[in-house]
This record gives sequence, structure tokens and C-alpha cells, in this order.
Amino acid sequence: MKKRPAGSEREDSQANRAKIRKALLAFIKKYTRVPTVQELAAATGFSDKTIKQHRRRIQLGDGLPNDYQQLTPDVLLALHARAVGYSHPAKKIFNDKLAGIVKADYTEHYPPDAAAAKLWVQLIEGFSEKKETKHSGEVGLALTFNYVAPAAPDTLAADAGH
Repeated sequence: MKKRPAGSEREDSQANRAKIRKALLAFIKKYTRVPTVQELAAATGFSDKTIKQHRRRIQLGDGLPNDYQQLTPDVLLALHARAVGYSHPAKKIFNDKLAGIVKADYTEHYPPDAAAAKLWVQLIEGFSEKKETKHSGEVGLALTFNYVAPAAPDTLAADAGH
């Protein structure tokens, strides 16, 4: 068995990490929480040791430091769901004159929320409506204003009388 140079990875390491990352994201989306090592091992077929080694290197997001990415996954997923719209099963209960109390299953739909989408983009993606423009150099125009004060009203009346 050949020894690998220090700092190098096995050939299948990146493929394994990609498979673990994909399973991690699918689990978070489905259950709105971060999976345990055992749950990831069951989903990918890798050993606990392999999952632990790769999980340290997996970055979610763009990898840039962002204080808001420390929010709990539940809050982030709820904000995302509200931003893109979501549906859930619900039960309607009403009183029918003939049948009495009736329970009907249906799906409640919530449309995308523009305010939640804007908040998501601002917090997670770092978007800002205000763009800072830096100016440099000199303006080549020299403007001079000559202000002529109007005459006092009493001098105008005196000039009109002469």
C-alpha cells in the first residue's frame, strides 16, 4: 500500500464529499434540521468515520463569513419557505345541517412573500439596495455665480416719481 503525500486526498474523496453534501442538503430540506452522523451514514452508505472526516470540510453557502448564517436551520428554512411559497395539508371543520360536523382534508397554499424574499436576499446573499459610489478626480468646470441684489422697494418708488 502506497503512502499518500501529506495534505493530499484519496482519489474518491471529492466524490464522497459531494455525495455526503448532497445527502446533507436533502435531509435538511426534508426534515428542516441537521442530520446526525448515523442518519448521514444510513443515507450514503459510508461509515461513521468517513462521514465525520468529510463533514468537517463541507461548507454550506458561499463560504464567506456571515453572522446571519449562524441562525438555527429551522429559522432559515422557515424564512426560505415563506420567501418561495409553500403548501401544507390542513383539515377544515364545519357544521353541515344534514351531515352534522364534517371534517375535510385539503391543502393550504401560501404564495411567495416578497418581504421574506427581500429579507432572505439581504441576510443570506448580502444584497443591499444602496450602492456606494466612489468618486475620484476633479470636475473641470468652474462655475461663477454673480448675484445682483434687487433694489429696496422705497428706492424703486422714488425712481418712478422722478
